[in-house]
Amino acid sequence: MANLSGQQIANRYQVISLVASGGMASVYLANDQVLERKVALKVIHPHLAKDKSFVEKFQREAKMAAQLSHPNLVNVFDQGTDGEVIFLVMEYVPGITLRDAMNDFGALDTKKAFEIIEPLTEALAAAHAAGILHRDLKPENVFLSDGGKVKLGDFGLAREISEHTQTGSVVGTVAYLSPELVLRGLADARSDIYSLGVMIFEMLTGKQPYQGEQAVQVAYQHANENIPAPSTLNSSVPELLDEIVLWTTARNPSQRPASAVALLPVIARASQDLSRGLTTTLSEIDKTARINLDQEFVSPAGATEVLDVSEIESLASTSSLATKLQKSNKRSRLFLSIFTIIAIIGGAGSGWWFSSGPGGLAAVPDLTGRTLESAAEALDPLGVVIERLEENSGTVAEGFITRTEPAAGSRVFKNSVVKVFISLGPKQLAVPEAKGLSAEAAKKLLIDSGFVVGSVKNYFGIEAAGQVIRLSAPTGTILNQGSVLDILVSIGAVPEVLGLSAEAARALLAELPITIEEVEVFNNQVPAGQAVGLVLAEDPLPENGSAVLEISKGPEIVIMPNTVGETIAAAKALLENLGLLVVVDTNQLSSNFGIAKVKRQSPEPGSEVRVGDSVTIISR
Repeated sequence: MANLSGQQIANRYQVISLVASGGMASVYLANDQVLERKVALKVIHPHLAKDKSFVEKFQREAKMAAQLSHPNLVNVFDQGTDGEVIFLVMEYVPGITLRDAMNDFGALDTKKAFEIIEPLTEALAAAHAAGILHRDLKPENVFLSDGGKVKLGDFGLAREISEHTQTGSVVGTVAYLSPELVLRGLADARSDIYSLGVMIFEMLTGKQPYQGEQAVQVAYQHANENIPAPSTLNSSVPELLDEIVLWTTARNPSQRPASAVALLPVIARASQDLSRGLTTTLSEIDKTARINLDQEFVSPAGATEVLDVSEIESLASTSSLATKLQKSNKRSRLFLSIFTIIAIIGGAGSGWWFSSGPGGLAAVPDLTGRTLESAAEALDPLGVVIERLEENSGTVAEGFITRTEPAAGSRVFKNSVVKVFISLGPKQLAVPEAKGLSAEAAKKLLIDSGFVVGSVKNYFGIEAAGQVIRLSAPTGTILNQGSVLDILVSIGAVPEVLGLSAEAARALLAELPITIEEVEVFNNQVPAGQAVGLVLAEDPLPENGSAVLEISKGPEIVIMPNTVGETIAAAKALLENLGLLVVVDTNQLSSNFGIAKVKRQSPEPGSEVRVGDSVTIISR
């Protein structure tokens, strides 16, 4: 789309500059020349302007948003067309979005968070009171003005509350979608409450509760998992805010506040108590009015009932919401929800408050290492349902609890399901074959096989440099899952030194990362002064290991003694003690070697013989 900067739209709005551009529209800063004020001009992209259904949705946004008037809502002033340009004129809010603030500052402290949470809840309450769902609550749609105001805008996915039925497609930003929207495409005011609770979690922790490479992964977690308490990521979050987040993000919509109008007095009271340093919990907040959580915030088709502003003022006396709402003729045409106002029930006997309400919240104790019977006793006061599951564990003995879902410290409602996992003991696994792999491939193999990678050490081996020689346990050995295995990686073979001169052998070995000790040895095959070989301290030899270099002294010579007349046994022992190999040529039984005499020998007495050579004694 061409940039409209400098153009005049509808003979009234002078476009100054492009502020932002998204997938559906671009927003410009413009000057309203009639009222002489700055405005935000939202213009549909040309390809969407040709889509009749999209244009109708865009116009619906304008009509619905125009019916809302509240200091914490971005006001809509006008809507129209100018040739092919379809536009919406809104209040211009100079400043940043909540997303910008969290990107810059990360998690917000409790005080700063409430400075946003309370007015944001007021804005949403104003929309809900007027019978309008937002359906796309996210930090990008919360504007923090330079003047200190918090404003909620962009009702691009808004619907009348009476039109909350299934749409056939899931709409909204996946990180903030409620479970019922994910599973059924069905939304009511409690779906907005869920999105608000996710935003509060993100404000307090600096992170969204669920992560995933694909949107469907995040959506699946919203549908199947309970959002944890913010204090599990940020220990400074007070218990009251944990409870508010868990209340607003309950997977079962009936366990959430019925609307932002129901939530607002609780938020206002919580803000007051925390600002005074009180350690209040939700069950201790004495509200001035309560909404029946069993009553869905919807109206049957064709039924319209307007809640008088005086009733809203009574309900929300702790905030400025009531004095900000304005009656209008347009509102009377909306399908509004019926609010069931329950009279004040004082003291500790508030029935819903301690059952399906937030008073039913309780912390899951740490059950690790306990028996199932002990866990049942600990969980009984919480009024939860125990689901027994089994899993292998290398740290918890068989028959004892490894963990729970939700995890220890998480807060759960009464009648919630708590999964208790019982240890089957460590899983038994066979050590895989890693020989010949690269170190990285061996690491992945160990992890995928259920083992823990220990150290990676370099060794001399016949394998090519960089290839695995072996693991610290032989292939096929049965070990506990999670056992630590070291990886032995080849740095190449130890060089061959046999036959090299002593000087050449020393020079070759000096380049290796090993310690060499040198000794001289007799050797009948290797001439004196040449290397016989290396004797390794261990095989395979590790980097920085040690070895002995043997240098030949040549053959060792002895003088052949005279054994004639000696017994065969005595002659044999004498010659073997000289390092000679003795061959006995006799017709005598071995049992007579101690009696029979040697009659001849070869070589003759006095001859020079090399150690290790064969000599013969004869007795016939």
